[in-house]
Amino acid sequence: MLNAEFFSVAGNFRENNEDAGGVFYNKTEQQLLVLCDGMGGHQAGEVASRFVVDALQERFEAENYIEPEQAEAWLKHQLQIVNRDLYDQAQQNPEYHGMGTTCVCALVFDHHIVIANVGDSRAYLTNGRTMDQVTIDHTFVNQLVMLGEITEEEAFVHPRRHIITKVMGTNRFVTPDIFTKRTQFYQYLILNSDGLTDYVKPHQLHELLNERKTIQEIGENMLTAAEEHEAKDNVSFILAEIAGEPV
Repeated sequence: MLNAEFFSVAGNFRENNEDAGGVFYNKTEQQLLVLCDGMGGHQAGEVASRFVVDALQERFEAENYIEPEQAEAWLKHQLQIVNRDLYDQAQQNPEYHGMGTTCVCALVFDHHIVIANVGDSRAYLTNGRTMDQVTIDHTFVNQLVMLGEITEEEAFVHPRRHIITKVMGTNRFVTPDIFTKRTQFYQYLILNSDGLTDYVKPHQLHELLNERKTIQEIGENMLTAAEEHEAKDNVSFILAEIAGEPV
């Protein structure tokens, strides 16, 4: 079990917070971390992100122990069901047409985690030397980076960097990416919306993580850094401390 906390602010330039997230436990005290970044007019993004977080929480809390070899299939299946339900709700309510949300979540085991993502919300694993991005952004500019047409630095300021190529809720079927990572050599897990990493670069976050403060102190410093960089989006993340070996 990880020492984990969810941090979220609307930011200086947004009235509503369309991000949602939480740290949840099933009947055997297994841990599921979920973060969603909603999108859509008339507060529909807020509805979409909350819908997905609440649905995953309800489904996970009803579970007994999830065997490690079942984790990838469980996460994929649950996200596909919740996506279908979100899509159906959008179709039945005209004010919600076109709403959607990213989702990144992590199912925690003793020595590894299973991460799933749809969209551009990210998961990072860090230690004293490295900050490794686990997930792959489902975005237009990331496709350009992977094709070698632009650099990561150019992607950071690209005018089309907010075009997302896959989200939950806009199509009835979705396939999340799934990653399994051993945690023994890491110290922190971060799940975050793009409101954090669009304005604070990973190496800047890494410096804050290396200050050896409490989870709460580090989290507050990360929020402050986003605000100091004039983040124009909601800023949300889950910061979790891993009992791994310092590197």
